[in-house]
Amino acid sequence: MQPMSNDAYKRNMGSGPRIDRARNQPDAYEEQYPNGGPFSQQYSFDSEVPDEAPHHVDIVVVGVGGGGMNAINRMIDAGVRGVRFIAMNTDAQVLALCEAPKRICLGQHQTKGLGAGGNAAVGMRAATESSAEIREALGDADLVFIAAGMGGGTGTGAAPIVAAISKKLGALTVGIVTLPFTFEGSRRRRIADQGLADLSAEIDALITVPNDRLLSTVARDRNLSDAFKVADDILRQGVQGIAEVINVPGMINVDFADVRSVLLEAGTALMSIGQGTGRERAQIAADEAIAGGFLNVTIKGAKRVLFNISGGEDMTLFEVNEVAERIGNAIDDTADIIFGAVIDPALTDTIHVTLIAAGMEDLHNARADAFRSQQFPSPRITQSNNGLGSRSATGGSYGAGRASMGNPTPAPQPRTLPPNIQPVQPATPPPAQIPPALRPYNPPASEPENPNLARQQRNLNQQRGPRGRGLNDVSRRYHPTSDQEDLIDPPPFIKRYD
Repeated sequence: MQPMSNDAYKRNMGSGPRIDRARNQPDAYEEQYPNGGPFSQQYSFDSEVPDEAPHHVDIVVVGVGGGGMNAINRMIDAGVRGVRFIAMNTDAQVLALCEAPKRICLGQHQTKGLGAGGNAAVGMRAATESSAEIREALGDADLVFIAAGMGGGTGTGAAPIVAAISKKLGALTVGIVTLPFTFEGSRRRRIADQGLADLSAEIDALITVPNDRLLSTVARDRNLSDAFKVADDILRQGVQGIAEVINVPGMINVDFADVRSVLLEAGTALMSIGQGTGRERAQIAADEAIAGGFLNVTIKGAKRVLFNISGGEDMTLFEVNEVAERIGNAIDDTADIIFGAVIDPALTDTIHVTLIAAGMEDLHNARADAFRSQQFPSPRITQSNNGLGSRSATGGSYGAGRASMGNPTPAPQPRTLPPNIQPVQPATPPPAQIPPALRPYNPPASEPENPNLARQQRNLNQQRGPRGRGLNDVSRRYHPTSDQEDLIDPPPFIKRYD
């Protein structure tokens, strides 16, 4: 109902006296109001139908960098409707391959359309240079999804700039980003972690998709393209689920204001879809949505939860109650819950559950602590004999021993055992074994020398001369130091053999 205008208010305030005059003095009333006055057809109601069409929620999906562009390409191929797609990249050649109707080449003066080279700072400067074009492309968007891959140049550096522009325009901003594989190295992971922190400061809700989950979820014989489609389905499910919740009216309606109240300044978030058929369809759909699908993230600890139940004309009240009970049992009692129900004739023997959970700061902090513990192991502090905390081989701090610096070290006390535990007696060593007496070593008797062999050896030595003889011969024979032997007489203590 529209608010009452000023003219209508004045007419309503004066309607009482006019009614009395029309009843008591009809002739005078007709002379004053020949066309019937306020009681004619043209004055009967002041409710005018507005010429403008009702406002539809403008949902925009922005793909930043190569990973974000691949995600929106698969969404377009899947036929997601009711949203606008915008692709942004610093590589003009890769950008031309995107199927999005709106494409922005970031930082043409900065990068010349050749990419960011894996440098997040270049991606940030490129997005800052194209901020006016980004602002114009977003327009009056109500809800903006930003898809990017962390660890590279464009996605890591430009996504926080796009998120800041979206928030400044007043749009509800949700980030869905992928984290690099472990085998990509610690440097790329550190860049991704820094980009994740920068993006978290600029958005309302953040959904992280670790690529390592693909290694434990996808079958070994599945090709590379199909494996990455599993991760991209997280974005598709979130966007498609929210679009259906907002745009499809239901018996218990959920509008954009409800979605905004759940995701606004939510921090870590989860969006999942569950679907079930058959007799246990309500249970199957609820459990699948609670499990989180590929993310395998529990909604325990969520402070705000929104879920929408869609089913055919055969969906019963008890099935709606079963879905609500299962989701309610999986979250805290203090969580705020918003739910809706939609009758869709196209869903035959099927129940569809869309779940949005937010405010899971404990989960986000646990993931951050786990990552930091992998990169920087917590130090172990050992206690030295003097009572001061000492640094172990893995490093540490000295704070543990500061409290005992002023106290003397107590003398060690003998440890007493409970009466029912007997002290362990030391084992008696085995008797020493005396080795047998050593026997003198008798070398084997040498064989008698062959006289013919000895004669041949002497003849050979004489032919070789002093240089060719053995060491024994060198020490026993005279070697001249000059070419003329007569010039140098041998000393008398040297006996010469001819």
